[in-house]
This record gives sequence, structure tokens and C-alpha cells, in this order.
Amino acid sequence: MASGGPEEGEAVAGEEQALRKLVVRLQNIQERKRLETLVQTLSDLLELAARQSAPRLFSGKNVHVPLLLVVDLYPGAAGVQQMGWSLLCKLIEICPSTLQNIAPKDVGKDWEVLGVHQQILKMLTVHKGNVNLSVIGLKALNLLLMSDIIAFLLLEEEVDVFSLVFNAMHTFPKNEEIQQHGCKALHKLFEKVPEEQLTEFVESKDHMIILKVFKEFPEKEELILPALYSLHSLAGPRNNVEVLMSGNVRCYNVIVEMMKSFPSSEPVQEVSCCLLHKLTLGNFFNILVLHKVPEVIVKAVTTYPENAKLQAAALSCLALLTETIFLNRDLEERKEEEEEEKFCWLEACYRALELHRKNTDVLEAACWALKNLFLYQRNLHEKIGDGDNQFPIDRAVMLSMLMHSSSKEVFQAAASTLAILSQQNVNIRKTLLAKGIHMNVLDIMRKHPHSPEMVESACRILNHVFEGSFPHLDVMTVAVSEVVKAMRKHEKSLSVQLEALRVLLHFMMPSNSFKNKQLLCCHCNIQKCGLKLLGSVAECTGALEILTQQGATDTVLHTLQMYPDEQDIQCLGLSLLRSLITRRSLCIATMHVLSAVLVSTLRRFKEATEIQMHGFHAILAILGLSPCFAKLLVNESFDTVIFYQMSMCFTDQRDQQFQSLCCRCFAKIAENDELKNTMLEKACMEYNSIMAECLLLLGADVNKKTKTNSLIYQVCEKGSNPKLVELLLASGAREQDVRSALTISIKRGDSQIISLLLKKLSLDVTNSSICLGGFGFGRLEPSWLIPLFPDKLTQTRKQNAGSALARMVLKFQMKNISEDRSRASSDPNLSEDGVDRNYDWNFIPDPLVDSIFPLSDDIDSEGSEGLLFTKKKSNSIAVADLYCREMACQRGSPTLMRHSYSVGPGSDYEPLMKQRRKFLLSDESPKSISKLSSHIRSSDSLSSLISEKEYIKSLDLSSNELENIDAISQNSCLISHLEHLEKLELHQNALTNIPEQLCENLKCLTYLDLHSNRFTAFPPYLLRMNCITNLDISRNDIGPSFALDPNLRCPTLKQLNLSYNQLVCTPEFLTSVAENLEQLSLEGNKISCLCSPLCLKDLKTLNISKNSISSLAENVFMGCTKLEQFNARMNVLEKIPDLSSSITSLKLSQNCFMNVPEAILLLPHLRSVDLSQNKITSLPGPMHWKSLNLRELLFNHNQIDVLDLSEKACAWSRLEKLHLSHNKLKEVKCKILLQENLIVYHNA
Repeated sequence: MASGGPEEGEAVAGEEQALRKLVVRLQNIQERKRLETLVQTLSDLLELAARQSAPRLFSGKNVHVPLLLVVDLYPGAAGVQQMGWSLLCKLIEICPSTLQNIAPKDVGKDWEVLGVHQQILKMLTVHKGNVNLSVIGLKALNLLLMSDIIAFLLLEEEVDVFSLVFNAMHTFPKNEEIQQHGCKALHKLFEKVPEEQLTEFVESKDHMIILKVFKEFPEKEELILPALYSLHSLAGPRNNVEVLMSGNVRCYNVIVEMMKSFPSSEPVQEVSCCLLHKLTLGNFFNILVLHKVPEVIVKAVTTYPENAKLQAAALSCLALLTETIFLNRDLEERKEEEEEEKFCWLEACYRALELHRKNTDVLEAACWALKNLFLYQRNLHEKIGDGDNQFPIDRAVMLSMLMHSSSKEVFQAAASTLAILSQQNVNIRKTLLAKGIHMNVLDIMRKHPHSPEMVESACRILNHVFEGSFPHLDVMTVAVSEVVKAMRKHEKSLSVQLEALRVLLHFMMPSNSFKNKQLLCCHCNIQKCGLKLLGSVAECTGALEILTQQGATDTVLHTLQMYPDEQDIQCLGLSLLRSLITRRSLCIATMHVLSAVLVSTLRRFKEATEIQMHGFHAILAILGLSPCFAKLLVNESFDTVIFYQMSMCFTDQRDQQFQSLCCRCFAKIAENDELKNTMLEKACMEYNSIMAECLLLLGADVNKKTKTNSLIYQVCEKGSNPKLVELLLASGAREQDVRSALTISIKRGDSQIISLLLKKLSLDVTNSSICLGGFGFGRLEPSWLIPLFPDKLTQTRKQNAGSALARMVLKFQMKNISEDRSRASSDPNLSEDGVDRNYDWNFIPDPLVDSIFPLSDDIDSEGSEGLLFTKKKSNSIAVADLYCREMACQRGSPTLMRHSYSVGPGSDYEPLMKQRRKFLLSDESPKSISKLSSHIRSSDSLSSLISEKEYIKSLDLSSNELENIDAISQNSCLISHLEHLEKLELHQNALTNIPEQLCENLKCLTYLDLHSNRFTAFPPYLLRMNCITNLDISRNDIGPSFALDPNLRCPTLKQLNLSYNQLVCTPEFLTSVAENLEQLSLEGNKISCLCSPLCLKDLKTLNISKNSISSLAENVFMGCTKLEQFNARMNVLEKIPDLSSSITSLKLSQNCFMNVPEAILLLPHLRSVDLSQNKITSLPGPMHWKSLNLRELLFNHNQIDVLDLSEKACAWSRLEKLHLSHNKLKEVKCKILLQENLIVYHNA
């Protein structure tokens, strides 16, 4: 050792001497000195710097000063730059103070020589293509960046340092050193720039250069680590996170692969966890979970429990991903035990709490991770405790909260964790209370009264630890005091108000606390708590008056308006309103708001029975205080609400108590006649036939004027509800309204409704007829007609919901009035006699109500079961009246429709009305009601009328613009009814034929009217009908002639009318086919001559007027032995052949007779002769007329100038009328007895 001392000293001295010489050489550089010498000098200095004694040797020598000068003087000399920057890097490594010494003292830019930051930028710029210089340059840059001053100056230079680094990495992608030093430099530079600049790098895709490092050197940890750090710095801005997570980059895959590749590298695991935490903050939970990020994080957190930074980042990441992890567990087919073990970081969190008690970041992250883990893995709390295989996490969390009570982040996380544990595990809750956590929490609240986060967390844990327990009064006093102080202090903080209200609820309503503790903090939850508190306070004695004075009613109404979709709030609010509303608090403005709020809530939550119950109770309470409230309710469409709820009652979807409540509300509103009419209109518009029937039975006016068209028109316009139409018709709809409804129904094509309307308008059961004439249908459907024909089956009275409801409503109304009577009786201002005069009741048994609409107990207990009240008062609905209306509504009888209340005196219903009035004014027993009811049943039964008049005998389809009736003949059901017709009227239509099949089925038809149609040919099968007696086919286009089948016989035909057609001769073979014809009319045709005899032995009337007949065959009337009336007016006859002696009346006016034919004078039974408007010049006297029964002689408008009445004037003694006006008579000398019947004006 002794001998070594001097030698060592000599070596040191030698080194120092050598260093001095080298420094002198470096300082005395001449510009033109050879570069080899300079490079050698730098190389020697570098060799000395590499020695072990270098730190001592170079300390204080300021070698960097001449070195930087040399580097500045030879910027283009690659060798000098290589050795110079290598020596500078070595100097910084061995003498850290060098970095501080080389930094410019002045931050300005006007130096005599370039600063070191400028020199490194210049070197990297000049030698950017030199790989060796790029390596040493990036290395030197990394060392220089350790100085904040130099880093600042680098970023301030015009030359972009980032571009130089990116260019070097891009130029030499395979060089490990360049990539390593480049990533390190980027990491340091990224930490110095603002987020905006980081975003620009990612937008310009510079980050792709860093990602290439992972691809080129996946197994080089020394390169991977700086690259990860660089990415970590870039992942700060949210926009950058979105790009890094995008499909083109998928940075998470790179990180996961690196963590799997370097499981033993703690730095890699640490920076990877930190980077994943930043990516998780971007809310890309699902992507990260699906790509196995939680697996590598859990492995890292369990492998490196002592790394605080890794633990904080990893546990924070797991806390954010917990929900997504457990939501996606069912998507993977793995064993449940493996899943729980894989995703359960309970032990890791516990170890973190124990190992890092002083690190608030780790404690916060661990608590949040535990809180979410307990929230989504609900059986995990069973592993908490002091037993075997359990972890005392509750104590660790509580200790963290108390140790760092000044940290609001730790307190919030710890309080949330303990709150979840307290909610899930009652033993933990008891343990925490036993350890006095509530007092510790209250103490923390007192220490941090100004922090809303601390107060909120404190209230939350108090809310949960007190759940299910009833603390001591002293504890409650302290807790309530602190909570109320906090509410006053933070009155604008929603979350504080909500949690504070929940704590108060536990004290005031321990059994009704919120079940769902995970409700979001919002106004509505605060309102729920507040309403519950008000409800609890309202139950206290005397509290209602105070609450009302303080404006509780307005507060509740405002809350209901602000949160219309919150079911809990609406339920609580309506329940409170029922208690808060008093007569004193009601005003018109309040009632308007009440009606709007109540109806809106009931309509919105129509399936929520509890809300409906509270709402109806509140409405009943208000109606009891102010009956006018009913009108406001109906204006808000409350009738729609009650209609729907009643329909639910009918289908047994509501219990009896609710049924009774609905009926009571409806009964209260239905007391108003105007509202009844309004509700009837609404029921019709909603197609609610049950409610419509009930309202009609209660006295609603079906003809009440509406804003637009009549009620029945509106129903038919909407269509598709025959039941409702039937009810309206049965209730006395006006005929004009029914006709307008029929028009719109025909346009819509509602067959069933059309039938009902036609039944109302046309069916006359008494006369067994259907009169559809003049409706102008244009077409006719069998489905319209079939229902008009009564069914022979007896219709029975059906029990239905509408009538049952009407009776039940009456019961409630009568009960209400009975209660009013009781109250009035106790009023000393009203005498008992006065009350009795106003109200008098009868009762009638009514099992119908009980069978369809069972009553609730509150009604039955009043002794009203099965009884129907009947009030003897003019504006009431009496039993008989209700029964009549009910029967009419149920049957829809046209007879009853015509005999309803809307008809006038003289109807069949009038005796019943009189009996009802007599009954209501009498004091008879209930037996009288039974008699009256039985009388109604027997007297007005439609079925009895149908049984007496089994079939319809007459059908009138005239004036309907029908072009064909083929459909009628093809409907078998309708034919079965038509078989019994005796009279069918089809005149004034547009028919061109009548179906032969129809004629074959009209087996009983005796009268057929087809006049005024468009027939062009005579249908011969008309005469094949078995019973046809009268056939009118006039005013068609039949002609010019037609022949009947000579083999055809129609012995029943008595009357045939062929007038006003296009005939030029009489039908051939008519006399053989219709041999028993009694009346034949050929008026208004184009006949010019009757050439063949009419051998009709039973013919009594023949009309051939308005033709062009000029002559008659001599034997034309030979076979007409019974002819009595002959009409041939308006022809061109000049003479007439022998006539049948049985003729009594002749009409031959407007012909061309010059004198009275002899054949006329010889008629023995002649009574009336009309030869007016001819050319007769003389009138034969009485002696020339064979008949002594003349009553009427019409010879006006002729040329008569002589009237010889000198002989046998007495033969015209019975003459009643002798018309001779407009002739040429100058004087009439006669002694006719009845001269007042002589008409001779306008003569000569």
C-alpha cells in the first residue's frame, strides 16, 4: 500500500498535466490549423473523460468553454462535431454542473457566439443525413433538455426542434440509438408544450413515427419504454385520445401487447397503466374491455403492489371499467369461478390501502375501485370481515378516511365505498355504527362546512349507516342539527340537498326509506324526499294548518307541474293534496291549476292504480268543497280519464274499492245536466258505448246542440260503431239529424249503421211495412235491408254494463243527497216539513247492479245493497223513466224510438208517462213499482209486436235512383224475407229490368209498381207471379209493340197499367193471358187504331186516352160485357162503334166528333158523358137519351147553337151538371129543376 501511494500520485499528476496541455491546445486553436490535430486533441480529451478519475480530473476546469468554441468554429467538420458533442455529453455525465454552466446566462438572442441550444440545432440541421452525428446529436439533445432553461430556449428558436427529431427518426427507422434517443427527446419536449400543440402533432400524424418503434423493435425494452412515455405525454388532450383509440391506430392493442411482452419490467408496466388510465378517461370503456385491457391491468396491479404510481393508475382504470366489465361477462362462455377470480381485485385493493396509507392518490383510486366492485358484484361483501378468508376492508377504508379527512377526494371515495358496504351488509353497518363512524363523519362535516363535496359525502354515508336503525335521540339531535346547517349553507347544491333530505327521512320515516339508492342526483329526487317529509309532517296534530299557511299547497302544485313524468313525485303530491286542500285555501285560480294538474297526471299515468286512487280521492275532496270544480275538470278532459278507468273496472282490472271510488266521482260530476251532455258527446267521440248508454239513461240529451253537427251525425261520420248509433237512435234522435247521418253513412259505406238508421226512419212494425222511398240511395245493398226485417226470435233483455253503471251512479247520487238531507235536518233554519217536501225516496230491488258491477263495502254497509233509489222530484231520474230508457237503449226498437220522450202527445208512450207521473206523485209502496215495471215490460215489448206481425208485407224502394236490384235477388237471406212481401214499390228509379229470379221468389206479391223507370221491353215473367193482382209499368220506354206468350196464364191480374210508353198497338195475346183483367190503361202511347176486339169479360175500366186513335173496330168491345168506364179523350175519333150496355162513364173530350154518336144515346146505364172540346153542333134533347140516370153532361167548347129541351125535359131531372160554356147558344129555354147546375157562360 505504501509503495502504491507515490505511484498513484504521480499518475494523477500526469493526468492533470496532460489535461492542461490538451486544454491549452484547444484554447490556442488557429483557424487554419489542421483538422486532424484538432480531432486528435478532442479524442485525447474524450479518452481522459472516460477514465475512472474523470469526475475529479475535469471538475472545475471549464473544458466546455473552449469545446463549445471549437464546435462553433467548425460547424461543417463532421469529425470535429462528432468528437466535440461526444466530449460534451461525457462532460455532462461526469460533471452534472456542466449543464448549468453551459446554459446561457442571458435569455436574449444577441450573443457574440451561438448558444449551446443554437449549436445543437445547427448541428442536427447541417448533418441531418449523417447517422453517427444524428445519434450523438439526439443524445446531446436529451442531455441538454434536462435543463429547463435550455429546453425553453430550444422551443423558442425559429428552427423547429420537433421537426429535426421527427426527421432523424424517419430518416433512420432501423437505427436503435436514433429511435431510442428520439423518443426520449420527444417525451421531454411533449412535457414542455401546451395541449394545443400536442393536438397539432396528432392531427398531422406525427405520432405514427412513435408507433413504428413498437412495430420495428417489439422486443427492445430500452426502445419500448421511451416510446410509451412519449405516447403517454401525447395522450393528454381528449382529441388525441380519440385518434389513438380510432380504428386506424388502436393504441390500446399496442399497449396490451407490450405489457404482455414485458411482464417483469416494472417501468413498462407502470407507464402502460398510466397510459391506459388516460385512454380510459376518454370513455372508451367497451372497446378497452373487449380487447382484454382489464386482464393486463389486474395482472400488473397484483404483480407490483408497492409501486404507488402504478397502483393509482391501475386501480383508477379498473374503477372506471368495472361497470362495462360486469355487463359484458355474460357475453363470454367462461366458468363463473374463473371470471370472479380473474376480475376480482379485492385483495389488490386491500393491499394498496395497507401499503400506501400516506399516498392519497392510491387511497382514492383503491376506494373507488372497491366501491364499483361492490356495486356490480353484490355477493362480494361476504368476503369482508375479520374471519378466515376475509379482508377487513371496512376498517382500512375507514382508516383512510380518518387519516386524510382534509382530502375531499379521499373522503368522497371512502364514504361512497362504506355507503355501499353498509347498504349490502347489515353486519358491516352495525360494526361501523359501533365504531362511531357517524360521529366521525359529523365531526368532519363541522371541520369542512364550506365544502359541498365533503358535506355530500358525509350525508351519503350517514344515509346508509342509519338505514334500518333508529338511533338515540341525542344522536338524532346532533345529526339533524348538522344536516340542517349543511342544507342552509349549500341550498343551491342539488346533491347536498338530496343526500341531506334522505338523512332526515331516516329519522322521520324509518320504515319508508328509498329502496333504490343509486338514483342520480337531480331535482326530482330532492322533490321526492321533500314530499315524503311533508307527508310525514302532515300527519302530526295541527301541522296541516301550519303547512297551509306556509304555502304548502302551492309548493306541491308547483312540484307536480315541474315533474309531470315522475311517477313517484306525482303519487306523493296527489296524496298530499288530498290532505292540504281546504275550503279556505280554494280560490278560482287555484282550482284552475288543480284541475289542469290533476287531469294531466291521471291521463299520463292511467295504468298506475295508486296514482289514480290518490287523484280520485283528491278530486272527491275538492268536489265536496266546491261543486263548480266539476266543470273545470270536464274542461280539462277529465271525462276521458274516468271513462278509461270505468272501462278497466268493467274488465275486472281494478278492485272493488277503486270501482266504488270511480263511481262516486262520476256520480258527483253527473249531477250537472250540462256536464252530462258534454260527457255524452265525449263518450260518443271516443266510441265508449258503455259510458254513452249510462249517460243517456241518466238523462243526457241526445239532441243537445253541439258546436258542429248533431251528435248522431258525428258518430256516423267517424263510423264503425253500430252499438253507439243504436243507443242514440233509441234515445230519441231527431229525424232530420238521422237523415243527415244516413247521408254520410251511405258515403262511408257502413252497412250496419245504415241499417240501423233506415230502421229508425222506415220500419213501421205496426203496419208491417218498410218505407225507403225518396232517400236517393243510388245503389242498394242487401246488408242494408236484411236487419230491417224483424227476426221471429223473441229478444230477451240483456244485462249490460251501461245500465248497471247508471243504476249504481244513481245509488251514489241518492246517498249524497240523503246525507245532505241529514245535514239539512240538523240545520235549525230548515223545518223538517220543508226537507220532506224537497226529497222523498223509494227503493227498488236491483240484482242487475250486483251481478255486473259489484259494490264495495262502504256502500253495502249503508244498507243500500240491491236497492235503487227513486227521488220524487221534477229534475230527478225516476225508476220507470230509467227503465224505459234502458229497455229502449238495449233493444234499439224503432217503435220505441218513435214513442220516446222527444215525440209529441198521442204516442203510445204517453200512457206510460202519465202512469209514471202518477206513481211518483203517489205514496204507494214499492210493490207499485214492480207493477209499473211489469206493465212496461208487457206493453212496450218489441218482441210481442214482432210475434203479432210476423212478416213485413210492404216494401217501398221508390225514388232512389236505382239502376238495378240484382244484389237483392242474389241474397238468400234477404229472399227469405221477400217471399212474404205483398206490395213492392220500385217506381221512379232508373231500372231497365227486374231480375226474373226475384220475381220467382216473390210468391205472395200482389202489387208491383214499376212506373217511371227505363224499361224498353215488357218482362213477360212478371205475369208468371202467382199472386200478382196490380201491375203498374207505366212511364217507361216499352214499345213499339210486344206479344205475350199465348200459353201463359195470369188469372190473378186485375189491374194493368201500360200508359205513357211507346206502344203503337195493344199487347198481343193480352186477352188470353190476363183474361180476368178488370182495369187496363193504355194512356199516353202512340196507338192509332184498335183493330182487334178486346175479349176481356171482367174488364171494367179501359183508358186509351192521349193516343192518336182515329178509329175503333166495330166489334172491339164485344167481349167486354162488364165495361163501366171508358176513357178515350185526346184522340182523333170521329165516330164510335157500339158500346157495352154496362158503361156508366164516357170520357171522349178533345176528339173530332161532329155530333153525338147514336151508340152513346142508346146506353141504358150511362151516368156521365164528357164530349167537351169537340166539334158538335147540336145537343140531342132528353127524349133522345135512353138512360134515365144521367148525372153529368159535359159539352163545353163545342159548336152547339141549338138546344132543344121542349120534349121530355123531366128525363133530365136527376141531372147534376150540364156544362155548355164556350158554345154558340143564344138562348136556352128550359124548365130543368136544378138550374144552378147549368153552365152556359161564354156563349152567343
